[in-house]
Amino acid sequence: MKDDVQPADYIDQLARGEFIRVGLGVLLVSFMTAHATLFSIVFARNGHDLHDIGVILSSAALPIIFFSLISSEFCTRIGVLPTLRLAMVLCIIGFASFYFTRASFTGAILSRIVQGAGQGLFLSAAITYGQSRLTPNRLLYLLGVFSAMMPLSQALGPPVGEWTLARFGESAMIAIAVVPGLMGLALTFGVRPIPSPPRAGGLDLVASWRKELVLPLVSVASAGSLFGFAVAYLAPALEARHIPIAAFFTASTLTMFATRFLGLRRVEAVDRRLLVAAGLMLEAIGYVAVSGAGSRAWMVSIGGVLFGFGHSMIYPVLAVWVTDGVEAARRAGPQAWLNAFFNLGIYATPLPETWLVAAYGYEAAMIALAAVAAGVAIWLAARATLSRL
Repeated sequence: MKDDVQPADYIDQLARGEFIRVGLGVLLVSFMTAHATLFSIVFARNGHDLHDIGVILSSAALPIIFFSLISSEFCTRIGVLPTLRLAMVLCIIGFASFYFTRASFTGAILSRIVQGAGQGLFLSAAITYGQSRLTPNRLLYLLGVFSAMMPLSQALGPPVGEWTLARFGESAMIAIAVVPGLMGLALTFGVRPIPSPPRAGGLDLVASWRKELVLPLVSVASAGSLFGFAVAYLAPALEARHIPIAAFFTASTLTMFATRFLGLRRVEAVDRRLLVAAGLMLEAIGYVAVSGAGSRAWMVSIGGVLFGFGHSMIYPVLAVWVTDGVEAARRAGPQAWLNAFFNLGIYATPLPETWLVAAYGYEAAMIALAAVAAGVAIWLAARATLSRL
């Protein structure tokens, strides 16, 4: 019968609805956590000085990296879907607790640690579940759209939070933002779990290691360091030149969404190494354009477009690459490696980047990061070319 035919893009007829529901849940929880970009304002209003605010904000780095690394252990032991729900609960508790802890230095750090643990578990479990609903037909495109839910929240959450904060205050902002988080958690109930594989001895993270992961992990750490610099230092670098930060961030964000929704479907068959190499090279060129833009906002926007175009390809391609040939129930391990190295690049490299900025300035730091990314891109392209000879 016609109703018995499975959709080409999903593993069965129920999977499409599950993919959409969990993707929307990921968006709603990420929308809540995106309000954290306003915490520096909230903490300052509660009497914390600049040094304390920096410590509070950075206290999430270690739990994010650590729980990213061990996320596959949770997925193996309690299941991918329960791990995703646990991650969402921790994100909600960590965020909501700021209603009570924001005026306390120690309390705010504890809230950030809980939130960081949730964020560390969140990405690997979400991507693993989303990927499990798909067939290879349009895997790269649909997973790219699914993974875009998290950065999409960064475009929606902060302006909504800023509006709420200005009109109703910080308590209302926190309370209101928790509502979509709870809605996102609720959407994960009623969908089917991924069948768990037989338990193997030892750590799943160790068991999932393959030498083939070296290339994608070096690539994602490089991409993470570029993204981490943009989050940590690009705003003050542009402000020092009297350039609106929207010149870069709006251009890069819009380009990223356009590419993931419209462009990834056209490159499904291209060698993963070449796609990631192209992405890193475009990010590198984008940074070179920004570093040499001087006070020209239009050139910064061109750099943002190039960066967004490159960034849009890297993560979804790597998420598919690291699980090539791996059965659905065992993909949490490779995803844990991928996201741990991505977060390592984002959160660990700002410290050495600080030394570069202090010694040589923002522009020189961007050139240095661009050179590293270009080197990795050339390495990837060379490996792809040599494998065909």
